[in-house]
Amino acid sequence: MLSKSGDAQAEARELLTRSYVASTQSFFHYVPHGDAMASEKEFGTAYQKLAALTHDFQNVDHQSLRAALTKEPSTLAPLRMILGFTHNELAWTMNLTKPGTKTRGDALKRFERSPHPRQASSQDLEVIETLVTTVLAIMGGEVLQIPPAARPFFHSKLDKRDTSGGWGSVAADARGVPYSALLYQRYVGGVWRQVQDAYSEVKGDRLLEMPLANLLDSNGISYYQSASGATGAARTVERFGLSPGPDFALPEQSPTVIVESKVGEDGGTVRDKAARIKNMADMAKARGLLACAVVDGRGWSERLSALADVVIATEGRTYSLATLEHLIDIPEIAALRTTGDL
Repeated sequence: MLSKSGDAQAEARELLTRSYVASTQSFFHYVPHGDAMASEKEFGTAYQKLAALTHDFQNVDHQSLRAALTKEPSTLAPLRMILGFTHNELAWTMNLTKPGTKTRGDALKRFERSPHPRQASSQDLEVIETLVTTVLAIMGGEVLQIPPAARPFFHSKLDKRDTSGGWGSVAADARGVPYSALLYQRYVGGVWRQVQDAYSEVKGDRLLEMPLANLLDSNGISYYQSASGATGAARTVERFGLSPGPDFALPEQSPTVIVESKVGEDGGTVRDKAARIKNMADMAKARGLLACAVVDGRGWSERLSALADVVIATEGRTYSLATLEHLIDIPEIAALRTTGDL
């Protein structure tokens, strides 16, 4: 393909990418879950406690919310869902309500999922006070209003049947809602939307990285695997001087091969992920390292040009979940067998 030009190269490029797309699959129906997410039973229990401490939402004030969050931090989950806010959104609004607040979304997540029984610390009590003030301010329309000029084009997160009338409509819907209301909620937001957003990295970790780690383990190949998220990538950069930090470096001591894995379920996402892999491959070449990629998901079939960029950047060393076992056939990787025993 690289030896051609013009229309002939474009045709060869399309044939090349379609041969790779044939082995990819879709994972859009996979809904991730993790230890930080409450089960339906746990969520139901937290809801019942919140309802009981607010008299079925008929007595929602600073005192009742403070009591709920102090006695049962897990009640923050149903309270957030009433608002429709993520941990990060709520943390940001806390700073808006009380400037100088340093609580972050991950801290709220830990608070919400803290073990029981527990004794609220002074720091917890300070967070609770700010949380209660923020929740009441949101429901009272004191913060995050939609300007009149934007109203024809945008809804507020509170423009839904259970919160459109404040706590009064919450109390009314707590007695039951039509099934059509549940379906409409899915229609406009998706029943799993917040889960997908909160645990988006789980797909890559479990779908591609875990099988790749298992493959390397079963072949006795030593490797270093970056921890999830930006922090993990930063640690890899610090340890090996490889930027961007790849998902895998093998062998662990004095790496000669790096591997980046990316699940892409939409065209826009894979375009950005392809650019990262290309940068990684360029960096690897400059350092005399071999670059490989493992990609999968329906998004790659929507952006064939992005997939072509990955294949070319890795000189063909691009695999999917279905072809992953052939990664071991690369001579430079096959030569690393038994290094895991060293």
